[in-house]
Amino acid sequence: MLVPNSDLKLDLVYNPSGAFLPGDQMAMEKDFKKALMEDFGIQFHNLFAITNLPIARFLDYLIASENYEDYMYSLVKAYNPTAVKNVMCTNTLSVSWDGYLFDCDFNQMLELPVNSKAKHISEYKTELLEGRNIVISQHCYGCTAGATQL
Repeated sequence: MLVPNSDLKLDLVYNPSGAFLPGDQMAMEKDFKKALMEDFGIQFHNLFAITNLPIARFLDYLIASENYEDYMYSLVKAYNPTAVKNVMCTNTLSVSWDGYLFDCDFNQMLELPVNSKAKHISEYKTELLEGRNIVISQHCYGCTAGATQL
């Protein structure tokens, strides 16, 4: 039996494998904990359900399967203003391998740099980055969908 000890915290991340949003995180966590314990003797601390963002291969899949419009409608419909307070772009920067700054990992993938005079880690100054307008696009709805209890 795998039981996390006090030195090890085991968390699981779930994201759907299709053009739909994840279910209720708390309910899924309860179901996953029960199934993994019964089937494999595994205990874990938390389950984090994340939404697939319409970028890269997933965007290609949505377009090819003709699910793009419906998926985007689902994201917009699931918008949760409470989630905006805790999205990564409000308190984290992503730094590329060559030192360029982005508001989040997803913007980095899309090559959307920060809206700041400091564009590179070598130019980093907190005062240049505070209060900046975060670069947003269609994929941002994925970070603000669902999750009513934050």
